[in-house]
Parts: sequence; C-alpha cells; structure tokens
Amino acid sequence: MKVKNVMVCNPYTVRSDQSLADASRIYLDHDVNCAPVVGVNDDIVGIITIYKVLGCFLSGCSPTAKVEEFMDDPPAIVEENSDFDKIANTCTQDMERMLVLDQNKKLTGILSRLELIKKVTLAWEETRNELRVVLQSVSHAIIAFDKTGFVYLFNKGAEILLGVSSQEATEQCDERILPQWIWKQVIADGQARIGFRLEVNNKRVIGNATPIYVNGDITGTVVVLQDLSEMDNLTLELSRVRELRDELDNIIECSYDGMLVVNPERVVQRVNKSALQLFDLTDCSKNCLLSDIESEVAGCLDEMAINIIKQKKTLTKGYTKGDGQEIIITGNPRFAPDGKVIQVIFNMRDMTELQRLKFQVEQAKEEKLRYSVELLELRGKLLKEDLITKSPAMEPVLELMVRVSQVESTVLITGESGVGKEVAAKRIHRLSGKENGPFITINCGAIPENLMESELFGYEKGAFTGASKEGKIGLMEAANGGNVFLDEIGELPLNLQVKLLRVIQEKVIYRIGGIKPINLDLRIIAATNRKLEEMVKKKTFREDLFYRLNVVQIKIPPLRERREDILPLSEYFLSKYCTKYSKQKKLLNKFIKFLRAIIGQEISENWKIL
Repeated sequence: MKVKNVMVCNPYTVRSDQSLADASRIYLDHDVNCAPVVGVNDDIVGIITIYKVLGCFLSGCSPTAKVEEFMDDPPAIVEENSDFDKIANTCTQDMERMLVLDQNKKLTGILSRLELIKKVTLAWEETRNELRVVLQSVSHAIIAFDKTGFVYLFNKGAEILLGVSSQEATEQCDERILPQWIWKQVIADGQARIGFRLEVNNKRVIGNATPIYVNGDITGTVVVLQDLSEMDNLTLELSRVRELRDELDNIIECSYDGMLVVNPERVVQRVNKSALQLFDLTDCSKNCLLSDIESEVAGCLDEMAINIIKQKKTLTKGYTKGDGQEIIITGNPRFAPDGKVIQVIFNMRDMTELQRLKFQVEQAKEEKLRYSVELLELRGKLLKEDLITKSPAMEPVLELMVRVSQVESTVLITGESGVGKEVAAKRIHRLSGKENGPFITINCGAIPENLMESELFGYEKGAFTGASKEGKIGLMEAANGGNVFLDEIGELPLNLQVKLLRVIQEKVIYRIGGIKPINLDLRIIAATNRKLEEMVKKKTFREDLFYRLNVVQIKIPPLRERREDILPLSEYFLSKYCTKYSKQKKLLNKFIKFLRAIIGQEISENWKIL
C-alpha cells in the first residue's frame, strides 16, 4: 500500500500573509483541523492548526494578525509513492502529521496520525473479515480454544463434521465437542500434535492441534480436523482414474491401428507401437516436433495437422509408402470449451492387410456359392429317384425345378393330363425351404362350385345354413407355412379367381363370415392341362391372375416325347403292383423287345395309359 492511498488528498492551504480570521474560516468551511502555510513563491513555509488559532484568540490576539506570526515549522515531508508500512514504522510518537509531495515537490496531501489510526483500523477490519470468510469457506473443521478450553472459533466445516452449531459450541466446554486431552496437552507442553486420529460424531477423522502464541506466551490451541471418509473417497476416485488411464494406455498400445497425438504446435504427446511400425521406427521420444521425425509418413501427418488446426475439422487421407504399403490416415481435432483446437488425434490403418483379407473373403463367398450350387445339384440328383426318367428331354425340366424351389415365386406347371404334374409339384416342395411344412393338394375341378369358397378359405361358426357349429379351417389356412398345389386351376370359377388373386398379392385371407384377417406364409403351385392363354382371350380366365401364376412356367413333356422312359416306367409299375399284391412277376424278354421296337413309333400319350 502506498502513502497516496492513505493520505488526505489536496489539502486546503493558507497564505502566510493571510489573517488568523481567514485561517479560522477555512477550518469552519471545510471541516479540517490544520492547513499548510505557503509563501509568496507557493512553497511550504509552515503549518497552522485549529488549536494554534484558538490559543491565539484565547490569548487576546487580534483576528487580523498575520498567520506567519503564529505558524509552526513545516512537519516532516514524504513522497506520495512511498510504502505506507515503512512510513508507519518510522513514525514517532510526537509526529502528529506529515506533508505529502509528488515527484515534482508539489503538495498533494496530508498524512495525519488520526488518519493513520483510521486506516489501520479499517485494514484490520478488512483482514479480519477476509480471514473469517476464508475460515468459513474451507471444508476442514477449524476450532480454536483459549487456555481454559473455551471455544471462540468454530467454523462451518466444524459444524458439519461435529454436528454442533457455532453458537452451541461457544457456549459449552466439555467432551461433547472434542476430547479435552487434545487442547490440554498442547497448552501444557506447547508441543503441536500432528496427524492424530479419533472418532467423533460416528466419523473417523485425522487432525492437527497447534499452540497459539502471543508475545511468546501460549494463549490457546487451534485444532484442524479432516473427515477421513472424504480422503477415502478421493483416494478411491484417484485409484479409478489411474485404472482408467492404465486401461486406456493398454487399449492404445494393443490397438492394431497406429495412434498419434500432437498439440497445436505439432509436438508429439503420445504415440503407440503400431504407429512406430508404420513410421519404420523402433522408438520416438515425446515432446519432439512431428516434422523432426525421420519418416515419410510423419511428413504427411505434419501437413495434415496444419490443415486440421486451420480448418478445425476432421480430415482423412490415403497414403502409399515407398514400399507399396497403403495407409488410411484420419485426423480428428480436439477442442477446448472456447472452441480452440488443443490436440490433433491421428488414427492410421494399414489397408494392405485388410485388402488381403477382403480378397480372401470374396474368394470364400465365391466358393460358398459354388458349393451351394453343387449341393442343389446333388440334392436334385438324390431326389431323381422320385422321378422315373432317363430321357434327355427331362434334364432341363429337372434343373428348373431345383432352381425355382429356392425362391418364393408362384409356379405354373403345364402339360397334358397324366404327365406327372403333381409329382413335379411334390418334388419342388421337398427341395424348398418349406419342406418341413404342409403340402396341400386342391383339385379345383373335383370340388363343387358352391363349396369351393368354403373349402379354400374356411368359415366361421354359423356363417351359413348347414355350417358346422365350430366353424372350419380352409385348405389355404391349413397349408400355411408350406406349399399349396392347385391342380386343374383352369376349372376355378371366375368369382373365386378374384379372391385367389388377392391371396397371391396380399398373402391374407378371410374366413366366410369372419372379419379377422389371417396372414399366410405359403407358396402357390398351380397346374393345368388346358391352354390358359386361349381361355384369357375368351374371357373365361382372368388375365391378371394368369400373369400372377405364370411367373415361372414348368412344362412337363408327354411320354411320346420321352420314349426313353417307357421301359423304366414299365418296370417301375410292375414292381409297384407286385409289391402291392405280393406277386413276383417280371417283364418277359418278348415284351421288352416289343417295347424297344415301338419306342420310335407313336404310342402311349402318358404314363396313366401305359
């Protein structure tokens, strides 16, 4: 603190040739008790106080008497920028006041003993208030005892720790606050007690007790206590932070990707082993400039760091080393709360190995596809035993069955009556993913028209006269989760063709008399021996339904177009009926020769005739 911060600024002055009455008027008008006296050259020649003027008047001096006759010598002079503490220490008891001058020796103020007392008192009050705020703000418990054990200081931390208010603490002196040995021993021997432990208010605490000295005498004890549970929590938190740091270190070091962190000055703060391998280095000291690392990759990172700090955004760049190694580098800025970039974190990934793995995965996919096709072919060959055929004309038909079985599209099987359309439908079912589901066959030409709708879609109880009381599930609903085979689809009435079209499109049906939709998961396989295209032209079959059914068409050739199957079929039928009737028959050589002879002729239309 400087003198100019304490002095009375710009004091009122009186000239040496002015009268005592003039000096009195200055005291009355400005409420001051003294005034410096200036000469004709405005230099300080003395000082006159209100007490001097009053003494002159009491002695009978004339009010018109000159000030210079009664003024005192000039008091001590100090410079306004002098330290107040030094001036206060050098001030003697008989020094009532001092004149304060600036660097130009011009009068700027008066420093009086009264002002000194006021300023010291004010400073003491400010210091005491500051100390009180500090004591109340600290979390530790602080308690001060006098020599008799009376508590005269009890801060907020002590109230929280001990569960006693400050007022209660200052009104009592017993074991309810603290054990008396703490302050008694310190006062008795003057030795501080450091780090003692005890339990107060069901809490474990650690504390220090220190004697208070005034002029060399012990006047009391101050005790500082800290809750150990807080320290335990801090220790636990610190331990967790260390564990997280170690875990992060291990993750970074074990990462296959290279990781490097630099500050805005591009000084390396962290680098892992994978990054060093990409740099072709075995070691890299922290706090080195990125540009000083002798590596082609480091040069690329340095350039990226400059752009990232400048643009304040993430950048990704591909880099190919001289040896052909491909690296993908991503730099992410880390921001401070004020938006400034405080770090750049680089992630570097070796794409060479990933490209090799990608190639291996693609090869594996190709092999899987090839094996899948081969598996389907093998399944088809194994299932050939259900079809008695040796004709080359059936090979494309069998292959198409295998292919269409792997998708969910509708299938239309065409061919003359008796060529084996239902056998083909069953084969598609066994090859499909719904082989464990139901396979329901519906002959559209064998069900009366008035019963067709109830048979297909079912009905609720009481839906119509003669209906079952429990209702009935329809064949479509029974086929849910599998395949439904609609044979002789050309015989389906027009009114039901509309509903079948809705089933194909929406996969939803309603029972007759019902309002609850039933979702279906099935595939429809239709078959006919009629020419549906001509029926569409004649308006006897809906065109939209035809195109919905004819997504994939499988045409079964008649027996006359695959005569190679006549002999195998003959042997199959003979074996079948021999088993049924417990007979042991075989084809005569004469009949076999006959069959071979007529293979090239126009014979049987289909296997039923055979």
